Amino acid sequence: MKKAKKGGAKKSTASSKNFTNGGGNGKGRPSRALRPVKLTGKKIEEFERDEDGPLGWLLPTLESAYTRLVPRGAVAAPPFEMTMAAEPAPVTIAVSSIQPDGATVLEPAGPTVWRDIFLEYKRRKAASVSPPTPTLAFPTIGMAAPFVPGARNWQPLGPSVVLEGQTVGDQPVAGRVVGIAVAPGGNILYAASANGGVFRSNDGGATWRSMMDRFDLDPTNFASASLVCGAIAIDQANPTRVYVGTGEGDTLQLFRQRITGSLPAYRGVGPIMSDDGGANWSPEPSTPDLAGEAFFALAVDPRDRNNVISATTQGLYRRVPKPGGDFEWLRVRTGVHSSVVVTSSGASTRFYCAEWGWNAGVSGVFYSDDGGATWNPAGSGLPTTNAARISLGVQANNPNLLYAFISHTNGGLHGVYRLDNISGGWKNVSNIPDVLPGKQGAYDLAIAVDPVDPDVIYLGGDRVGAPPFPASIWRCMIKAAGAGFKVNNSASIGTHAHADVHVLVHTPGDPTELWCGCDGGIFLNRNPRGTGEFAGQNNGLACLCCNFVGQHPTDPHILFTGLQDNGTARTVAAPIWNHVWGGDGGYCVVNWVDPDLVLVFANGKVYRSESGGSSHNSWSAEWKFNWATMTQPIVGAPFDPANPADANIVAVAAGEVVFVSDDFAASWSMNFSIPTGHPVDQIFAMAFASPTRLFMGTTRGRVFRADRAGNSWTVIQLDNVAVGPIGLDGLISDIAVDWADATRSSVYLAFGGMGDGRRIWWFDGAKWEVRSGPAGGNNLLNVEHNALAVDPAAPSNVYAGADIGVWHSADGGRNWAPMQNGLPDAPIFDLQIHPTQRLLRAATHGRGVFEIALD
Repeated sequence: MKKAKKGGAKKSTASSKNFTNGGGNGKGRPSRALRPVKLTGKKIEEFERDEDGPLGWLLPTLESAYTRLVPRGAVAAPPFEMTMAAEPAPVTIAVSSIQPDGATVLEPAGPTVWRDIFLEYKRRKAASVSPPTPTLAFPTIGMAAPFVPGARNWQPLGPSVVLEGQTVGDQPVAGRVVGIAVAPGGNILYAASANGGVFRSNDGGATWRSMMDRFDLDPTNFASASLVCGAIAIDQANPTRVYVGTGEGDTLQLFRQRITGSLPAYRGVGPIMSDDGGANWSPEPSTPDLAGEAFFALAVDPRDRNNVISATTQGLYRRVPKPGGDFEWLRVRTGVHSSVVVTSSGASTRFYCAEWGWNAGVSGVFYSDDGGATWNPAGSGLPTTNAARISLGVQANNPNLLYAFISHTNGGLHGVYRLDNISGGWKNVSNIPDVLPGKQGAYDLAIAVDPVDPDVIYLGGDRVGAPPFPASIWRCMIKAAGAGFKVNNSASIGTHAHADVHVLVHTPGDPTELWCGCDGGIFLNRNPRGTGEFAGQNNGLACLCCNFVGQHPTDPHILFTGLQDNGTARTVAAPIWNHVWGGDGGYCVVNWVDPDLVLVFANGKVYRSESGGSSHNSWSAEWKFNWATMTQPIVGAPFDPANPADANIVAVAAGEVVFVSDDFAASWSMNFSIPTGHPVDQIFAMAFASPTRLFMGTTRGRVFRADRAGNSWTVIQLDNVAVGPIGLDGLISDIAVDWADATRSSVYLAFGGMGDGRRIWWFDGAKWEVRSGPAGGNNLLNVEHNALAVDPAAPSNVYAGADIGVWHSADGGRNWAPMQNGLPDAPIFDLQIHPTQRLLRAATHGRGVFEIALD
């Protein structure tokens, strides 16, 4: 992912603006700490997991989106303001993932910034469609997003599912699922994905279809513009009524423990609902506004489907009627609330909620017997020392039974406690297995109570600590023991599911069907009380977070993509892909002369295949680099059939050092460093203009050109040219060569971060110009731009992939228009133009890979 930093790189001692070197120590080779390590004898099964867990990829993603862009040099101020009218105070970061010296400053985006930007995007998109966008029928299964008839449209390439996934038993996997709603009978289900919106199954999880893309045909309605979900619930009596809370609560502590005063969730726009099973969605207002916040859970009153309680990062909310028949969500309790459940018997309905104490706050459990209007403490004696996040478990028909699964403030297990009478005392359940060995209780904390036996519970946590690091899911048989309870028998039942469990839920009333939502999608155990194993139920659940794309040079059907927490996948006939390597997948490079040679990056290592990368067994663990950024760039020389030897030239950036190979990573014959200009500065983006010219952009806004003579490289800094320097300091997320310049001296670059609308810059070999479009006209939105592509056959055509949309300029960046027909509103992390087939490919971080024809 072009999403930076995982630990600091060794600083270079070079300081000159123009210098020639052949190694990091100035003697033709890098210092020992920076040399790539040749790996031998490593078994293919030993996939390595990022020791930082979700922090390893969540923090870089967030930080690159909000790193502050500030004016510098001769350019004093942004030429236009899109959505950030006021100049807020900067936000400092306690522990930086991009700049580990702790000096990183984040833009303190207001809570409504994403909703405001999405509204502007929808307005711009509507204006670009002529004639007006028609209304289409409900999307068919396999149709990833609606398209405009008679126009060029994006086509989905998957993964709709990844076979042979990163689990015991090689179960099929999908992307991160944070919520599951199951209708009685288990045939109709809804899945809320963290980055891809809501999916629905009508056949018990055998197949899924996206339910949030139809908004693309209604530019006046922005609700589905946020595909980041945190919670989902349905009316059990009529499952066409669906409620969704946007913004992912599970990532709350991971963000807040590192960042002060920034958004607590990623792109939340508040609550939305559907009355037709997800075919259409409506946003609903909230007070205080839940835009920019996140949801943990929703609970629907079984006697009044209009009465819903939500646990959010902003407090506990209740859905109440407004005059005229509409509804709004009003806060009834302040503080972060991490769980809410409902249970009903006879004429009695009871809601329970859990408050997650912060800093000096105290975590606790409360109940309401009046539909959520008033709340009181539930029971007495619940331990609060070192108690952090709480998840609650109930039986749907037993208001007098409640379990609280509590994580420790260090992320590990605090304990499980049981309440059998609302006026009684909480009792400890002893002998709980270690469900949280990875200490990720702030991120993974799930509990389900057997619907017919109150003494059987299921606990979900992070992962089992052995390759391939499967899910930590435990069945616990409970019995009375003295003044409390104890687990009389426990069993680990999650090894066939993916790690990082976010939700466990039974089919209503059915103890033989237990569903799991995790970082690998949805899994079902049909005999959880016995010897049943979880099985992947992910066909069509196209919510994988793709980082980068690698392409076969002549066969457009063969593709690779690096996936967040799901390794590297390959396809020969989309939309079904196969898992071919583990870890956190990054860049993928296919040799354009010999496509049997493939390179992929994962967790600080570059792996090489000489057999097309077609299976797990086709890779060798080649090189371990100094791991400076979460996904370090690997790039190859430009496609040039007239010079086939050029296909073997590849470069890898590791912090401030670039390693170059002439034999497609069989060895590394050259290396050079960029000059030191800041305490810590990492190479974040690279592009070859020719076999002997390489451009680089860094995490602090510096740009360099390296030219080769023999085995030496001369490095020149470009961002600070005397006339027309770059006017911004910030994260350079991508760099692309301007193929219109025959001297290969011109490039475009994109900025990540937030706070300045000058997103794209162009360098003509001597000076820089802003190429983000005119003020107040056909310009780019003020959001992070992650990817650039310039059409070699028609280089005035430039394409930009942003956190919102793919944008096209036909005049070298002077004017821009959204290019979205059929493309979901998920962040775009990579853009690639196929070298022989005239196809533009986009990697979305939450909805897979898409393509559109350029001719």
